[in-house]
Amino acid sequence: MKDINVHLENKKVSRAFFAYIFVMYAVVYMTKSCFSGALSAIVNEGTLTLSQTTFIQGAFYIAYAPLQILGGLFADKYSPEKLITVGLLGGAAANIVIFFNQNYYVMLVSWIFSAIIQFGLWPSVFKIISSQLVRSDRKSMIFLISLASSGGLILTYLVAACIPETAWRYNFAVSALSLVIAAIVLKAFCVKLDPILKKDRVAEEKTNKTDAPSSVSTMKVFLMSGFFFVLPAVLIRTMIESGTKNLSSTMLMQSYDNISPTLGNLLSILIVIGGAVGVILAKFVIFPKIIKNEITACFVMMAFTIPFAFVLSLIGKVSVWSIVLSLAMMNLSLTATNLFVQYYNMYFIKYGKNGTAAGIINSAASLGMALQFCIFGPVAENLGWKTVAVIWIVMTAVAIFFLAVALPYANRFKKENT
Repeated sequence: MKDINVHLENKKVSRAFFAYIFVMYAVVYMTKSCFSGALSAIVNEGTLTLSQTTFIQGAFYIAYAPLQILGGLFADKYSPEKLITVGLLGGAAANIVIFFNQNYYVMLVSWIFSAIIQFGLWPSVFKIISSQLVRSDRKSMIFLISLASSGGLILTYLVAACIPETAWRYNFAVSALSLVIAAIVLKAFCVKLDPILKKDRVAEEKTNKTDAPSSVSTMKVFLMSGFFFVLPAVLIRTMIESGTKNLSSTMLMQSYDNISPTLGNLLSILIVIGGAVGVILAKFVIFPKIIKNEITACFVMMAFTIPFAFVLSLIGKVSVWSIVLSLAMMNLSLTATNLFVQYYNMYFIKYGKNGTAAGIINSAASLGMALQFCIFGPVAENLGWKTVAVIWIVMTAVAIFFLAVALPYANRFKKENT
């Protein structure tokens, strides 16, 4: 897979390779979430404070966010196999360092390095799925790969639950070993795939329109589609969704005396499963059977989270199962919106801006990940989890406002491009 302009035509082989990509990316997401799985144990042990641990996670995404645009450019020019391999082995190195040294500054620098070295990993995965696998399977595979992050986070909490609380650093050892194995398997796949890859045929699209879509400026396309209003909604959505996933174990442990770090991790699995169910409902029930427009679907699902956020503001006063259910329902709704946004990005293909749109959206989402770690951890530590829930309610209202403004633009843009 040294050439980027190649694809597979053997459906059986293509699906086998996708199965590897799915598992590999789930493992990658598991490793990126190592601190989330170990968070409650680290805080409970007193190795680091909640603010320090969440800042390490936030620093990862602060470095990762802007590099996603660069990663997209590299994925269009260089071998995706090489970019993925570099990301896998670099991530493994960072995990190994943390396994052997738990100094705060060493862990911080190692995690930032992991973010930098993985800059091209997701764009390369998307490149392979969208242009190198069998054409007839690509749309379904884009849907399926959206489940990999939930699978990875479930793995995170399962590994954390199986490892004794006092030995939380072994989370990073498991992650390092998994990444090395993934790199070896990728190399074996590529050796077998290289001889059967077919060269792409670049077709020139002709149009009778005087203003060809490819000649329209990026700024004009984004303005007329409502893209710049969708962007802040994506950032806010990601902050809240990530908070419900990554902080739930610590939230439960600190709010209920009978919840240990291990039990908190196990309950967090139920919350993550809610997100996976949300993606499935989004694909097979909500869109396009019930709701025809992607941004309308985002608007409805964001509004659906508000009652459950109000329940979270009663944390400590209501039963733990009420909180777990509310977190799961919020995660279900918010994760579903991610698939709608990916479908929305597909309307930019006509203008040749889909890669740019996807890169910017992913940067906004990554920035959202960074902000939720940097903001929600300190707020919870100083003002309590009830305050975090109230902030989520306000943020959701702001996201709904941006989506409402974007909606007429998105409706018009969709009609012009379908």
